[in-house]
Amino acid sequence: MSKVVGITFTDQPPPGIVYLNIRDKHCRFIGRARREAFYIRAEDISCPLARFYLGIGRTKLKELARTLVGWGDAADLAAGLAYLKTGSCFSRSSPYLVYFPYPRGDIKPAVLITIGTASEIQISVQEICARTGMRIKSSLSGIGAACGECTAYPLVTGQANVSVGCNGSRPGIGLKSGELLFALPFNLKSMQPIRLVQFAV
Repeated sequence: MSKVVGITFTDQPPPGIVYLNIRDKHCRFIGRARREAFYIRAEDISCPLARFYLGIGRTKLKELARTLVGWGDAADLAAGLAYLKTGSCFSRSSPYLVYFPYPRGDIKPAVLITIGTASEIQISVQEICARTGMRIKSSLSGIGAACGECTAYPLVTGQANVSVGCNGSRPGIGLKSGELLFALPFNLKSMQPIRLVQFAV
C-alpha cells in the first residue's frame, strides 16, 4: 500500500484511468488511492466539509457550521462559523478529480499527500526548510484534515502543510496510531529530490 498519494483536477475525464462510480468522502477516496488509481466527478464527493473546501456546489456557512456542532467539531454556531471563515478554500472545483498512488506513469499531481510517522515526515519538513530558509506555516485544526489541510490549503497557498488528521480522515485514509499527513503542492517538487517517495511501498 502506497504511502504517497497524488491528486489532480481536470476538466475532462482522464484517458486510461478507471471511473469509480460511487459517492463517498474525499478522505476515503484518498485511502482507496493508496491501492489503485481512479477518477471521480467532483459531485461524487459526499462530505459537506470537503465540498466546502474544494469549491463543490454552494455551501451555506450557517448550515455547515451547524453540521460541525452536530459532529462535535465546534462547541457552538459561533465557533463553527469562526473555523469556516478562516479556511483556505477553492473558489470552484474542476469537474473531475484523479486519485492515484504516486508515482504513476506520467500523471502530474496537483498535490502530493504523504502518510508517515513523525520521524519520517520530519525529514521532509527539515529538508524543505534547509533548502528554502522558510518555515512551514502549518494550518492545523484536527478538523477537515484531508480536504482542507492537505488538499485546499497547499493548493491555495502554494505551501506545504503538516496535519495530524481528523476524526474522518484517520480511519478514511487508514492512518495508524502515530502516523501524520504531509501535503506538498507539486510546484514545490522543483526542489526534488525531497525525501518523500522513499516512503512509498
